[in-house]
Amino acid sequence: MSNLIRWRDDHHMLPLVLAASFVLVVAIGAAVLWSRDVVIPANERIASLSAVQAPFEQVKIGQTSQPELVKLGLDANHYKTQTLSGLGVQEYFMPRTTTEFDQMDPVLRSCFENVDRCRAVVFPLAPGSGFMSANAAPRVKGRMVFLLRNGKVAYKSIDGV
Repeated sequence: MSNLIRWRDDHHMLPLVLAASFVLVVAIGAAVLWSRDVVIPANERIASLSAVQAPFEQVKIGQTSQPELVKLGLDANHYKTQTLSGLGVQEYFMPRTTTEFDQMDPVLRSCFENVDRCRAVVFPLAPGSGFMSANAAPRVKGRMVFLLRNGKVAYKSIDGV
């Protein structure tokens, strides 16, 4: 018994450390539970690569329309996206040199000739999966692009991740 009393006297800060640790664990648990109820506005959501990989692979060039993209979960209203008109498509894909223009995908090049028929939807992507990796990082790591020509997907790409 005297050893126990001596140990307690030698560690007089132990109850304070245990109480502080308990309060810290409870505060972290409350913050996690509270953050699940926070709704992130659609214009602030960034898609995670793992969340959109499977729907991206289901998109068929020349067959999938914009309403079908929405059915696959690739909704421009659900994530922070850029919807580009014909001139926006030209500006977004504008090559730096004529050599790069010649090497450009023919579908993209055709949008430079027929501006009124092309639109694009660009999804910024975050690497990894889950809420924190997709929404906590302020910088965008990659992008997923769908080029729509006459209402159908004519080109798709994922890059930068």
